[in-house]
Amino acid sequence: MKRIIIYYSLSGNTEEAVKLIAEQLGCDTLKIDTEKQMPKSFAARILVGGGQVAFNKIPKLKPIDKELNSYDEIFIGTPIWNSKGVPAMNALLQDETISKKVTGLIITSGGGDIDKCVKALKDRIPNVKYQVSLLDRKHQDYPQNGEKIKKFVEEISGK
Repeated sequence: MKRIIIYYSLSGNTEEAVKLIAEQLGCDTLKIDTEKQMPKSFAARILVGGGQVAFNKIPKLKPIDKELNSYDEIFIGTPIWNSKGVPAMNALLQDETISKKVTGLIITSGGGDIDKCVKALKDRIPNVKYQVSLLDRKHQDYPQNGEKIKKFVEEISGK
């Protein structure tokens, strides 16, 4: 089965998790980004990103350099912003040919409402079978991520 993890990562937390999971599953990865870059300062990122989420703004994505229709299964990796997935992921999921192939969620959080984010994503993605919620590198429980990733990969692999 040909798999890919499509992800968005601003601070590197989601990217770190995705690379570990992709290596263990032997699947491809694709980092998506918006045409308009996020501000450099943390405070400005909170204002801009949080505002995009609050007002359901859908940004334009940079062109994607992979043929996503060639994959049997797609996983998405997203941080939580304002208790939801990032606007860039919402832009990607507007394409039903992609959203119908998504079977797994990889969610990273620095403390946001994980359950609310999962529910919002599952409402948009009909075929989710697998999910893992991971913590930001700065979170005190970050060391638990390794075990969570191991279980996630085993569930997908059928081990």
